[in-house]
Amino acid sequence: MDSKDWIEVVKILLAAAGAGFALYQYRLSTRLKKAEWIESLHAKFFESANYKRIRGILDHENSADYANLKAAILSPTDAAEQIQLSESLVDYLNFFEFIASLPGLVQLEDREIALLFDYYIRLLKRHDFVVKFIRTEGFEKLASVLDRWPANAGASR
Repeated sequence: MDSKDWIEVVKILLAAAGAGFALYQYRLSTRLKKAEWIESLHAKFFESANYKRIRGILDHENSADYANLKAAILSPTDAAEQIQLSESLVDYLNFFEFIASLPGLVQLEDREIALLFDYYIRLLKRHDFVVKFIRTEGFEKLASVLDRWPANAGASR
């Protein structure tokens, strides 16, 4: 091999190293973006007060608030408390509809969503009146998630 051949080999090796480094940087950047998404979703769901009341209601079926929420959904009236409860449930379900759209947007995968929200997705499935509301009120992506989500904790996705 003469010096021109060595120069070509070095160029090829440098190009390959550059491409490898670019791929490494891309993967690092992608993981960072996902971590930022997860942190943001965690803050919105767990740290803000927006969803706290509905989370608590759905988690405590024996409470008066649960009975009021169920009545607000199954036989709504113009009572201010019922309107507020049903609007809070819609906000809660809109959050999960957004979450359900993330795999299709290639932002997060089901397994990443499960890390944060598995319990709460299974909790939605536990309440027939909520599932019916999801199916009849246009939460198509969330309904699809509920259809494929396992009923028990720790089942694989």
